[in-house]
Amino acid sequence: MKHNLLNRLFKHPGLLLLAMITLSFAACEKADQYKEFVKDGEISYIGKLDSVKVYSGKNRVMLRGMITSDPKIVECRVFWNNKKDSIVIPVTKEMIADTIHRFIDIATEGFQNFVIYTYDATGNSSIPVNTSGRTYGNRYQSGLVNRDIATARTDETTGITTVDFLGMDRLTGVFATDLTYTKLNNQTATVRIPIDSSRISLKDFKYGSTVNYKTLFLPDTISVDTFYSAINTREIAAPSFIKINVTNTYLKNAGANFSRSTWDNSRWGLLADWTTSAGAKNVNNTYGSYELRNGSTGMISFEAGWGLPAVNDGLIYQTVTLPAGTYSFEANNLDQNSGGTRYIAVANGTSLPLVADIPATAIKYGVLNPQPASSTVKLEFTLTQTTQVSIGFAATMAATGQYTKIGNVRLYTIQYL
Repeated sequence: MKHNLLNRLFKHPGLLLLAMITLSFAACEKADQYKEFVKDGEISYIGKLDSVKVYSGKNRVMLRGMITSDPKIVECRVFWNNKKDSIVIPVTKEMIADTIHRFIDIATEGFQNFVIYTYDATGNSSIPVNTSGRTYGNRYQSGLVNRDIATARTDETTGITTVDFLGMDRLTGVFATDLTYTKLNNQTATVRIPIDSSRISLKDFKYGSTVNYKTLFLPDTISVDTFYSAINTREIAAPSFIKINVTNTYLKNAGANFSRSTWDNSRWGLLADWTTSAGAKNVNNTYGSYELRNGSTGMISFEAGWGLPAVNDGLIYQTVTLPAGTYSFEANNLDQNSGGTRYIAVANGTSLPLVADIPATAIKYGVLNPQPASSTVKLEFTLTQTTQVSIGFAATMAATGQYTKIGNVRLYTIQYL
């Protein structure tokens, strides 16, 4: 067909000329139509927002993106909710080639699709940038539960209040708990307990007061907002008394592993920082208040028998000045037997009384070797004013195999609540 048509055109020059004129008019018409389409110039796209990321938040998201180096950009528009909602972010020259961060408030909770354009001063836009993000709100908030307290108590001996928390499912986004409490000086303080920790110890907790606590959540790893559970309150009962260790404040060489001022290079010696009476020095009239037991541990010692003479009015004590208050003087890790007369005592002045005088003259005394035997013996006493006292041990023992060994001593103040 094509060959027949061409043959006919070439055989009839008039028809060929007519065809050429028709094609020329058609080409001109298409050119005119294109000029009409681009009569305002060629299509020009400006630089788009680059490296875009949307961070989740509470009823909002945070948009981060880099303004490209296109100097024509004057604003950025962000659309969402099928372009029913939008914000305009003005772009200054200082923002060109820099990263922007903008919070966008969004009432609807859940995933959102965003379309982002940049514009020049004449309204030309960039190609669209599509991204998505998520908002969290009341629906997520209503499902949060507090990390509960398992136990809470104040230790009478240390005065430290310990709060133990239960575990929680990490998939909820939990990462910490804030605990607010009242201090001894009536000021409030807040401490944060990481989810990896289950215990907090409060050294300055006001005895018998309450704690408030709430748990912190991040719904995902890119959330810019922290969510909190409802606040719970827990009352921590006050103990009847608090014992505060003041041993190192007033006593020296309190053990464990007492030190010696001198010894026989074998087993026996004299305690450093303690006064040892002549009656307690029954080892060659030189040593007797210190024993290196089992070749490794220094102990306070009374011993009579097994080749040693009796102990008569043996006194081992320290002289200290104590302010008014109630105290507990304690001998711990005791190893002893029965027999003789043995006291734990505190008395006015620079010396303990002789054994026979202690019941009548001591401020307070107790039996050092109670029966049945105990590993700890405590002596509680009260001073109404600042007083110089001697505090320690007194013993009279026959040389029949009687002994008392003390591993350490402690001095506490007692506050009754």
